[in-house]
Amino acid sequence: MKNNKFIGYYHYGVILTYMSAAAGIVGSFLSVTVSPEWGVICLLISGLCDAFDGAVAKTRKNRTEDDKIFGIQIDSFSDLIAFGVAPVMIGYGMGMHAWYYIIVFCLFVLCALIRLAYYNVLEEIRTRDPESGRLIAYFGLPVTCIAVGLPIFYLVATIFEVTLATQLIMLACYLIAGFLYILKFKMPKLRIKGLIVTIAIVTALIIGLFLARHFVRDLWFMFNRDFWLN
Repeated sequence: MKNNKFIGYYHYGVILTYMSAAAGIVGSFLSVTVSPEWGVICLLISGLCDAFDGAVAKTRKNRTEDDKIFGIQIDSFSDLIAFGVAPVMIGYGMGMHAWYYIIVFCLFVLCALIRLAYYNVLEEIRTRDPESGRLIAYFGLPVTCIAVGLPIFYLVATIFEVTLATQLIMLACYLIAGFLYILKFKMPKLRIKGLIVTIAIVTALIIGLFLARHFVRDLWFMFNRDFWLN
């Protein structure tokens, strides 16, 4: 409901959106102060919250137009933090401090900003048309997809403890994602069942990559130890 003492709308329909933004902020700090792996974990949490915030919001009855518009706007602002700023802080926490990395980070965030603003415009136009129906496809890659892509790139990049190779793989992640954000193509919108299946597949893939990284690192350590001992 709308609160008379504070601006904004306060109800359970926006809780997951706020949690996603909070996870992005926490992840940004942890990436540079503790470890970028904590930033990746927070990014996954943000992605999980964002996957279901719309479904939770729609369970509320008698939603006003103002409430719907606020939900669209606050969701995009949250996404800019969680899937625009927080991912580049992971890269910064990995030691990507050179000026050319900063340029790539700026381009990545700007592409995310453009993508989100464009989505808001289309959504506002669509909601004004009573015959528009439900959204069935996106234009461009949704920024939330970085919550899936970056952890995969991160696990692959950190298999070998070679700084240059790690940073180049992560650089490719930001460049590819930023380009796909603003590339005009149609991407189907997943429903709840599709989201659950996708989350299950991604979870299995990330666990598999995590175990593979641990195994390869152990082999790499043993190889280097035997090499120097001999």
